[in-house]
Amino acid sequence: MTALTYVLGGVSLKILRRRLPRLGYWGLGLVLSAGLFAGGLKMLALAFFSLVLLIGVFAELEEMEFSFGWSSFFTLAINSLLAAGGFAFWVYLTGPKWSQSVLGYLEAMFKPLSEMNPQFQIKYFELMLVLPSIVMILWMGALYLSILLERRLSGEGDSEEPPMRRQLAEFRLPDAAVWIFIGSLLGSFGGFGNQLVEAVAANVLNVCFMLFFLQGIAVVTRFFEKIRLAPVWQTLFMVLIVVYLFMFVSVIGLADYWFDFRARLAKRTEEFNRET
Repeated sequence: MTALTYVLGGVSLKILRRRLPRLGYWGLGLVLSAGLFAGGLKMLALAFFSLVLLIGVFAELEEMEFSFGWSSFFTLAINSLLAAGGFAFWVYLTGPKWSQSVLGYLEAMFKPLSEMNPQFQIKYFELMLVLPSIVMILWMGALYLSILLERRLSGEGDSEEPPMRRQLAEFRLPDAAVWIFIGSLLGSFGGFGNQLVEAVAANVLNVCFMLFFLQGIAVVTRFFEKIRLAPVWQTLFMVLIVVYLFMFVSVIGLADYWFDFRARLAKRTEEFNRET
């Protein structure tokens, strides 16, 4: 299961959860996960079940009319706690050689890529240290896209826009996120010489960049709306932004704390309307 397939799978599960009753969704998810696990596809089964759990919990909170921010927070927290507990149990069963097992799995996963491009060097130990943030980023991407694309892919494009979808354009992190970002930046590149501190800081830094990217995307989306860019062009530019301008958009999201770009855009629109 590639990262893109995993993230886009959240959209399909979100549509499935909307069309099936609660027990039908959870029952089908458990049966499919158990079938994959029994068939020897253990990693695929765990990945699929984590996605079923992610979308299922988020949908429950959405039905309870939680906001996008709080629904995402509680969903990610629940998934993280369960994943941490499962990982700790696996480490207990595997013993001291657990790290070698993880490194062996990573090497097997990236072996085709290394064979295609021998000059491409992967530091597997460093990759292993940031795996928690990679998983968290995949979960965040799956949640974001499930809200963004659900109405369009479910064939309900002409229906009223769901509240969650509208909240994406208003997404803004609390001010404390800036200080967490600064702290993770110092921990990652401050040269403290403590591997545990650097590993934790690197994971927090990666998650912060993803969060700032989502805030930057909200700014870019509002800009596209103000210039009335056609939906086709919006989609094309969004693909280009995700592929080539991830860091640039993350910087826009960070700068939004001080410049409040969306408020400035709204103010300019009001001034333009008064003049005309």
